[in-house]
Amino acid sequence: MPAVYLILGLPGAGRHEIVLNLIEGGLDEAQPVTVYLAEGDEPPAVTAPLTARTGVTARPYAWVEDRGFVEPASATEGEADVVFFLADGRASPIDQLEAFPAWLAERGWKLTRILLVVDCTLAAAHPEVSEWHEACAHFADCVLLNRREGVPNAWISAFRRKFAAGFFPCLITLVKQGRVENAPLVLFPEPRRLSLVFDEIDPLEDIDEDDEELPDDLLTMENKPDPYFERSPSGQRRRLVPNVRKFLPGGPKP
Repeated sequence: MPAVYLILGLPGAGRHEIVLNLIEGGLDEAQPVTVYLAEGDEPPAVTAPLTARTGVTARPYAWVEDRGFVEPASATEGEADVVFFLADGRASPIDQLEAFPAWLAERGWKLTRILLVVDCTLAAAHPEVSEWHEACAHFADCVLLNRREGVPNAWISAFRRKFAAGFFPCLITLVKQGRVENAPLVLFPEPRRLSLVFDEIDPLEDIDEDDEELPDDLLTMENKPDPYFERSPSGQRRRLVPNVRKFLPGGPKP
């Protein structure tokens, strides 16, 4: 079973460059790697250095609303020790996160970690983009602060304080010129995310069944949806994430 990393982030944030750095700095050279890339997410010039690397197999997919992750009919699963799945940065991250457990289950795989690449320049310029990243951080095991050139240190510090104030357990690390400080630490298979949707949890494990003072919500915890997945009777999500497509390079996805 491969180690599976889900990569969140916006187009232009440097996700492909960082994944290439993680492969080169955190994995054994002989390990086969599969990288899933969303069609139309980034131009070929951005993806080429990653997909051209020896030992990396690129697999295209399309995110289609109401259908989920759609792969070419001719595609076949190859052998891989490590899988990097780059979410479609132009589509809803919450919709994709909600669908990803089923995608993993179809293959009999389990999630290793979720990595969020933050475009600090874009987030510092637009509050909506900052809020988008904060929502994604709810699911992330590691938050990688990239594109920091020209961003005031005060903004970086304030952004990090939000996670500390919210008791986010995720690792927060800096990226410089496409390189992370410690690639093996970023890839280390230890869950550090706030969300529990990818974790197998037995709420009654190690609990004395004769205990008459169990919390009222303990028995329902296993079936309780993530706050970002909850919907109102009308079908709308109760916790909304800003639509940031107007701020992306090249504009919204057609």
